[in-house]
Order: sequence, then C-alpha cells, then structure tokens
Amino acid sequence: MKKDKQATRDALVQRVIDFSMRRLGYGSSYTSPSVPCRLGKGGRGSYFVVVSLLDRDSLLFQEMVKNLDGVGRLFRSWTFHHHAVWETVNVERNGRQIFLQDLLPELKDLDEKLDVLYKGITPSGFYYSEELQASGKDLIVDLEGNESILRTLSRSHRTRILSHAAFAAGIVLLLGVTFFSSVRLTSLSKVKQEIDDTITRYQTESEEQFENIQSFISNADLDLQVLKDTLANKERDFEFSRRQAYINVLRLAEELTYRLPARKEAYRLIAANILEAASYGEIIYEMSKLPSEEYQARILLATSEEKIIPFSLYEPAFADMVYPVRVPGRPNDGKGFRMTSGFMDKRIDPLGSGGYQPHYAVDIMNVANISLINYAGEIIRDGNPAGDVVSVADGTVTQNSFDERYGWTLEIEHELTDDIRKVYPRATTWRTFYSHLAEKSPLGAGVKVSVNQKLGEIGSTGASTGPHLHFEVRILRPGGKYYGTDGQFDKINPFPRKRPKVSRNLTR
Repeated sequence: MKKDKQATRDALVQRVIDFSMRRLGYGSSYTSPSVPCRLGKGGRGSYFVVVSLLDRDSLLFQEMVKNLDGVGRLFRSWTFHHHAVWETVNVERNGRQIFLQDLLPELKDLDEKLDVLYKGITPSGFYYSEELQASGKDLIVDLEGNESILRTLSRSHRTRILSHAAFAAGIVLLLGVTFFSSVRLTSLSKVKQEIDDTITRYQTESEEQFENIQSFISNADLDLQVLKDTLANKERDFEFSRRQAYINVLRLAEELTYRLPARKEAYRLIAANILEAASYGEIIYEMSKLPSEEYQARILLATSEEKIIPFSLYEPAFADMVYPVRVPGRPNDGKGFRMTSGFMDKRIDPLGSGGYQPHYAVDIMNVANISLINYAGEIIRDGNPAGDVVSVADGTVTQNSFDERYGWTLEIEHELTDDIRKVYPRATTWRTFYSHLAEKSPLGAGVKVSVNQKLGEIGSTGASTGPHLHFEVRILRPGGKYYGTDGQFDKINPFPRKRPKVSRNLTR
C-alpha cells in the first residue's frame, strides 16, 4: 500500500516537473495564463502559476490567485529538488506547512488544476491583457485556513468536561431509579450502602478522569510553549533573511545606471514589497519579478498598484487653477486620471527621434481608457471616452490651430494676479497650452472662456501614441527660453507638488 502511494506521488511530481520544464524552455521563469476559478465559499477570481528555476537542481512552483478587483495572493508554494529523481522538499498552503502524510491529496489537487491550465494554453502564449475562458470544469481554490491550536485545545477540553457532566447526570438519574425500585425489595440500609458504594466509585473515577484532564492540559501547555519558542526563532531568522533580501535588491537598484530609470525604479518598488513579505514564498515571488530589460520594468511600473499615483493627488502651480481634464458629468477633482509623463521626466522620445529627451509639460490620461500594456511596455488606450479638456482659469483664446506634432491645439491667456507676480516679477502674462485634442475646438481666437469650461475632448491627433492631453503652463517674459508669436516665454511645472498619499505599513 505504501509503495503504491509513493509511486503515485512520484508520478504526480513528475507531471509537475514536465509541465514546468516545457513552459520554461531556455528561460528561468514562466508565468502561466490566468483561468477563471471559484474562491472558497462562492467568490470568483482567477488562478495562475509562476515557475522559477532557482538553480539547475532546484525549482520553485507557486500557485497564485486574484480576486475580481485584481488583488493577488499566494495560494500554495512548492519547492522541488533533483537528486537521482525530482523530490518535493517543501510545501506551504495558505502560509501553513504541508507534511508528508498530507502530500498526496495536495498533489492530486494540483494535478487537476494543471489539467485545466493544459486545456487553456495556446501556442501563441499570453500576456497581462489576456484572460482564458473556462475550460468546462469549475476550478475551485480553497483559501480557508485551519483553526488555531489554542482554539482546538480549548474546544477539546470543553467537550471532555461536558461529557463527564453528562455522565454524572446519568449516574444520578440511574441511582434515583434504583433507589425507588429497591424500596420494595430490600431494606433501606442495603439500598443506602449500595448508593454510598456507587457514589464512592463514581467519585474515584471522576477524580482519575480529572487528573487525566489536568495532565493533558499541562502537557499541552508545554507543547504550546515549545511551539511558541520555535516560532519565535523562525520569525527572527525570517526577519533577518527578509532584511538581507531588501538590502540586496536596493543595492542593485543603486548600481543601475541613470540610463535605466525604469529598472532602477522597479527594483526600488520590489525592495519595498520584499520588506512587507509574510513568508519565504512571497520573498521569492517578488525576487522573480525583477526585470532584466527596460521595457519589462515599464510594464511592471505601469501595471503596479503601488506606482499608479492618481492625478487628484497633484496640486496645481497656482491657487486659482483647476485641473485641465474632467470626466463628463463629474466634478473637476482630478479623479479618474493619471499622469503618464511628468514635467522634466527623462524619457525616450516616443516619436522615434532617438535618445532621451526632457519633457517640459505633463501628459494626462484617463485610466478607464487603458486597454492593455504591450510587449514594448507601451500603454494601449482604447474603448471608453477619453474625457473632456477644460480651461484651468478664466481667460481669452489666443490660438486655435493644427500642428503636425501636437495635432489640434488651443492656447489661452489668463489674468496675471499679484500672487503670480510675486513668484515671477518679470512676467508680462501667463498662458496655458492644450494639445492632441480629438478635433478642432469651436472656440476661436479672441473668445472669452471661464474656469472649468469645456474646450474640447481628449484625443490623439498629431504625433501621439494614444489618447492623452499634453498640457503646458507658459510664463511670458523678456529673455524667456522659448519663442512664440507674441514674444519669449518659459515653461513651468503645472503640478509641482503632491498631496501626501497614505502608504502601506512596512512593518510586520
């Protein structure tokens, strides 16, 4: 019987290894497509696996789930090592260790899930934007954990005490019936003696049972203390390992050249995530996400929850300014948008001229307009309406034209207030510039506009990689860096400050 179980385990392990090696090919990591699944008690989500070849003889196999909000979680982690054959050296499920006697059901469960993945994988592969359809079988992922040891022991003790109480009640009832039945058959003295003997015997048995219970509790307390000490030691070891991994990734980020800004930022983000890891499996998962190419880093940053800063957190340069974009039918609060390129960000020219160019404006995009991130790390925008372009302050239209680079553009001149003069004493006026509008605005030169008035819709005219608003604030003054039809001007950061963002707690 044991040989049969061992053979079954070995066969199932080999199936996992075969799956992993075929998917890894010549690479060191692989992420499978996502398949729909049912989470626990009826919730819906998706299931996928991440395979990492740690070295020639070690393989990490992780089963991940995401709910419908995109929040991911490590469901089960497998570590395999190759001696003469591949063997399972560690398994964790929902953060708990799986022992050898419980391994076979876990392997069978994994094998069923791999069958679903086999049926869904196509030769073309997949990417972040792709979701596979269900393959006919409802895949179930059980995220429920076991009850704690303390609660189990408490419930066991309570059950034993209630059992003895019921036994005592039954004995008393039996004695009562015996007493009244014996009145007619024996003398009162004999009945009394029997009752005394029974009570004495019951008391003796109860005391023995109570002593057994006390002994069990004492032994359990000792076992719990040993377990607590062991966990404390493991926690200290884990804390040291986690801190070392964090320091190493942060050091790698600092060693990267300034010509790889996305990788440098992605490494810093992964280091922060490692500092929050709750298990060795999560640390290894974060390490497996370290990008080796700049485009991979841009994909990670563009799709990472931690790096998407809502446009509403940015404060305009001047007190009377509002946001230049707005979702139709909603207040002008910046919500629903994000800044894809900031002021003075060094970036590869998106128009293909080559090299890194500073960006003296801000590019703003409707988050709901994101369709996917392609293999080059570009954000593909499509589908939902891109949003309205609005005037940031009262003013007068000075220019409405088309440019091959900026597409349909609009320039508006605003009143020069005392607060702006204090910051820019040589300024003669200030203007805002809006470009890549979907079509020509109906507002011509000389038309008065009011704050938050719609100027047009966000578009992708001109040399554009997708629907977005290119927005500039221009300070006209003698000796400015740029030349316009009405004189020289400088470009300033339209949104120089961010409101504080509530960050995740980096302590355990």
